[in-house]
Amino acid sequence: AAREYKFPGRDPTHHILEVDGMRRKWIPVISVLFVLIATTAFCGTADLANALVDAHKQGKLLPLVSAIDPKLDETGAYAVQRDYVTQRLKGDSVAGFKAGLTTAAGQKKFGVSGPVAGVLYGSGKMTGSPVIFSKGYAALMVETELAFQAGRTITKPVKSVAELKRSFSSVMPSIELPDMNFKTMQGFRGVDLIAANVSAVSFIAGPKTRMGHRVDPNSFSVVLTRDGEKINAGKAPDALGDQWKALLWLVNRSIESGWKIEAGDIFMTGALGNMIPGKPGKYVADFGTLGKVMFEIR
Repeated sequence: AAREYKFPGRDPTHHILEVDGMRRKWIPVISVLFVLIATTAFCGTADLANALVDAHKQGKLLPLVSAIDPKLDETGAYAVQRDYVTQRLKGDSVAGFKAGLTTAAGQKKFGVSGPVAGVLYGSGKMTGSPVIFSKGYAALMVETELAFQAGRTITKPVKSVAELKRSFSSVMPSIELPDMNFKTMQGFRGVDLIAANVSAVSFIAGPKTRMGHRVDPNSFSVVLTRDGEKINAGKAPDALGDQWKALLWLVNRSIESGWKIEAGDIFMTGALGNMIPGKPGKYVADFGTLGKVMFEIR
């Protein structure tokens, strides 16, 4: 039998516990450590994914999973992402895949070893000249990117750029509209971005150009205007220095995460220029000979 004794005048957190006739002092530090160990022990992949899913379902800002599990690494974060996205896909579909943090500066800032990847939701795909309502986002951002469309199913890692080129049928100008909807950016890490599917929400796919020997994705550039004023510009090599390198990495990272690539899937290889806040206005992204993407944010 165990009995607890409390003594007047002492710190109420210091108790004496008598167990089978032996008295032992219950030290607060030990009890705190016990709670921390017990909490960590039950914070597995499913728990972290469920925390994200619950927040999404309730329309709340997403928690930082790194605050729940400070030891979470990139491998663990991709496992969380896989679980999180799989649950989200019960009412959605895969439209393709996206790369993020494709510059050395971004990777260093958020403490990751390289670029990061996520899944594009079918519900977020837009074409034409759509109107985007910012009230549907917590922190709407805008990125100008190149996108590639798979021409066939890919189930195994691609070994070379030559093989990669045979697997994609077209390239297109595109706009990604991620939502940085986190509770806080204080203490935010790259693993938080990975686990939360790299903030994927919606994107605009522009006009397709068929791939061919004369099409060099690295030659394209883009200028973005809002209400006629230039607000951003970028060049194709902004993504990992080379579009084919970025695409090859994204394909193989997606396969490593357990996804099957289908013909028609879209691959967005990373921001050209800066990621900017999605403020109200009429936007035109001019990719030169590749075409334009026009949209409005209200």
